[in-house]
Amino acid sequence: MYPMPLAPNKTHISPSAAKQEHDRRKLARQRFMYFCQYVDPKFEDAQHMRLISERLEKVAKFIQTKGQEGIGRLIILLPPRHGKSELASRKFPGWILGRLPDTRIIMSSYGADLASKNSRAVRDLIESKQYQAIFGGLSSRDQPVELSSDSRSVSAWDLAQPHRGGVVAAGVGGGITGLGADLFVGDDLFKNREEAESEPRRELVDDWWRSSVLTRLEREFAAIILFFTHWHPDDQVGRLVRRMAEDPNADQWDVVMLPALALDSYAIDADDQRRKMLEGVYLPLEDPLGRKPGEALWASRFGREWLLSRRANMGDYDFEALYQQLPYPKSGQKYKRDWFKVLTKIPEGVTIKFIVRLWDKANSTKGDFTAGVLMAYCSDGFFYIIDIVRGQWTSYERDEKMKKTAMSDKEMYGKVNIWHQQDPGSAGKDSAEATNRLLMGFSVKFETVTGDKESRSEPFESAMQGGMVFLLKGAWNEAFIDECAAFNRGKYDDQVDAGSGAYNKLLRLMKRAQKEVGSYQG
Repeated sequence: MYPMPLAPNKTHISPSAAKQEHDRRKLARQRFMYFCQYVDPKFEDAQHMRLISERLEKVAKFIQTKGQEGIGRLIILLPPRHGKSELASRKFPGWILGRLPDTRIIMSSYGADLASKNSRAVRDLIESKQYQAIFGGLSSRDQPVELSSDSRSVSAWDLAQPHRGGVVAAGVGGGITGLGADLFVGDDLFKNREEAESEPRRELVDDWWRSSVLTRLEREFAAIILFFTHWHPDDQVGRLVRRMAEDPNADQWDVVMLPALALDSYAIDADDQRRKMLEGVYLPLEDPLGRKPGEALWASRFGREWLLSRRANMGDYDFEALYQQLPYPKSGQKYKRDWFKVLTKIPEGVTIKFIVRLWDKANSTKGDFTAGVLMAYCSDGFFYIIDIVRGQWTSYERDEKMKKTAMSDKEMYGKVNIWHQQDPGSAGKDSAEATNRLLMGFSVKFETVTGDKESRSEPFESAMQGGMVFLLKGAWNEAFIDECAAFNRGKYDDQVDAGSGAYNKLLRLMKRAQKEVGSYQG
């Protein structure tokens, strides 16, 4: 932990203490993280804060060297309450004004009130005794950094002469015409999910970005920092990373993507990463902090168990965007929400011709889900998803659930064809054979799945789009629809895999029946 600074107004100190204080102030001038800890002794030295601080120092280097070194375009994607506003919009502008007091800064957010609030925080920081001990009148600098005496506005203020730096704060769409900037700091240009989901609002933000923000930057060495929650693949971050992938002449951004829980998989290579960028999503080649899959970003504050609970309460759609920075359209990439039709029951007079329960098995209480989809093909020519059983269970709990479900299905529908998927390898075969023994007395089979999940889901996806599949009303509906809409970008795909597997098995049963009829007639 960084040592506590001495009180700036304390005069009777020993020579050794004075030397230590001098060194602390020197470090605070040179390194942004030391600055944060000097002016705010409660500032937490978290790993992701250090990473972001290092990137911000490179932005300062870019401005200082007139674009010869450092980072000129920086995007930080970070979950809520992980310190992004404190770092980017409150402390960093103060630090860079202390180091480069001629810097003109435009600070923006989704609304003028928040932008002004951040601007006020920077003003208050500059007037603090701690800041003045580093850069101002309480330091040994020949030209201390202080506020101009006539700068009373919180939305526009300047440093005292001889410095020319200052800050202007404006909300998205606000007037910054006629102003110039060496640094633009954007802190969440969308207020919430509703704004990000609105195409007119996204267009307004992008128009403002092109016509106002980019035209206000001074010369080629002005820098931009964007701190974002990546709500939507077509929000401003999504558009910027897509343009970067489409056109090498577009601004090339340094993107730091920090999900609350480290991902299970990252981009395989640069081509895979570019494909994701064209979809408006930035997927790094590896975790920027070298975390293991599922490891929390700020475990001392937001531990893994808390985040998993938050995911369960929020649902994947919001959690993936807000906490994981992996948004997907609510309408769905592959499966569209308006394809899903829910009925209270199978229509009167319609009978079940074939019925299948297909299981996608897992054996985990915290990782993947086990899902069993019950689907029927009926006399009206349509498919009906009757029930879905899903949970995170141990192997024993899963087996007990599968056995009880088989008995319940038999009681309700008579003979139900049960299928389950065999994982590759001898262990997968042993597990599959054990499941068959567990369900002895029922019509149960297993097979090794082939091909990728996207290819396997295509026939089911086509049937959904063609209005051939209905859902019977149940508590499972929302989770199933959310997962389908997220496919193939969401955290889980067990229900999609089980649903597409059940559909494919029904097609197989139908074809077999048609062959038998044809053979009989022949």
